[in-house]
Amino acid sequence: MQKPIWQRIRFIRWYLCLVLLAAVLAFLVGMREQRLERSQAAVTTQATCNDADVTLNDFNYCDVREGQSRCTVQATLACYFDDRQETVVRPVKAEFFLEDGSKVELWGDEGVLHNDSKNMELSGNVRLQSEDGYRVVTERLIYDRERGLFHTPAAVLVEGQGLVLRGLGMRLDMDGRTLSVLKHIETTLQGILSFDGQRNRSS
Repeated sequence: MQKPIWQRIRFIRWYLCLVLLAAVLAFLVGMREQRLERSQAAVTTQATCNDADVTLNDFNYCDVREGQSRCTVQATLACYFDDRQETVVRPVKAEFFLEDGSKVELWGDEGVLHNDSKNMELSGNVRLQSEDGYRVVTERLIYDRERGLFHTPAAVLVEGQGLVLRGLGMRLDMDGRTLSVLKHIETTLQGILSFDGQRNRSS
């Protein structure tokens, strides 16, 4: 009876080792694929700009609507494509002016400005900062000019005035001054309580 039991133990050990090895390999392969994707994205962007109809340094753009400046866009490099009616800018900084006279600042590694609709998509280390102290961080953000709306399907971090909120997907109505997180993950009030009831230290 002893031999079959030890055989089972050895089999379980080997099985667990194989599972652990497979998990490690999957993690390493995943990290390698992420590095390749980032590298390919950089190469693709560079190749795209090389194919641009016009390339400009120190790009500045102002969107005027009904006689008032709606937003300004600044970038170190801009690549204009006539066939797609798009301008790729990077890195990009934008300022949006609201109806109440306040403004929202926006930064990103790269932006795509659609020349016909004046809509804009930003990607890579996207940060949005309001004058009242709120900040939104995500990896992708879309600006809908017609509706005065920012939205993203990506993960978001919202911080400001003691609030830290993490979620997935967001809609921000600039003129309505309303922000909606589509899928809530966690909310923390600094110095009070987190959503799961754990005490959080104030910074």
